[in-house]
Amino acid sequence: MALGRASRKRSVSLEEGADPGSARCPACGEPLFVWVETEGWGPREDQIVDRCERCGLTVDRAATHGLDAAEELFGSAGPNGNGAARRQPLVVRAPNSVSLQAWLGAENWAALRPGDSSLKPSPQSAELLAAERGLRVTKLRFPVAAGMASMWQTLLNLLTFHRDFASQAASGRLRPGRGKSLAAYVIDVIVTVLAAVPTAIIAVLLEGGAVLARRGGVIEISAEPR
Repeated sequence: MALGRASRKRSVSLEEGADPGSARCPACGEPLFVWVETEGWGPREDQIVDRCERCGLTVDRAATHGLDAAEELFGSAGPNGNGAARRQPLVVRAPNSVSLQAWLGAENWAALRPGDSSLKPSPQSAELLAAERGLRVTKLRFPVAAGMASMWQTLLNLLTFHRDFASQAASGRLRPGRGKSLAAYVIDVIVTVLAAVPTAIIAVLLEGGAVLARRGGVIEISAEPR
């Protein structure tokens, strides 16, 4: 009996498990924990991304200070915002932080690309942030095409040295010799060409199942004033 009692693990609250200086989730107020640390080929690629273990909200740490998460997600819409309440439902599309592709990709998740929104909500955190704006979420959708495109890029990121290699190279932001190395650039070209079709097929299958399980990579949130 003593052994059985000793082997039991005491449950630890989020408060007890957090660092003393942990930032608070702007949606539910619980501590934020480090989810991933990314290292890319330039300063804009280096990120520390925090996530709330309670509601799933994911935030780029660099943007946490002074962040008005409700305004970033919903703008000034709603009676509690800076703008007038809308008569028509507000529709917002965002990456889903509790999606299958976020879990598979982690630091290689396509939604973590530089320049994108620092805020990645979950369905639960979206409802909490909507309430701050005096809004009520009326519908949650998981757009299939957008989710498949993001899943495809996430799978490619798992295979290449540079994240979002194809789009970065096509736009000219990433050139031979400017990334991790010339050899890495050449390998990424070869891998992207060879893996494009197989990963696209896998992405369709994975994201299709994720949407059915309500774990799609992109959520479309419809909200209206309470």
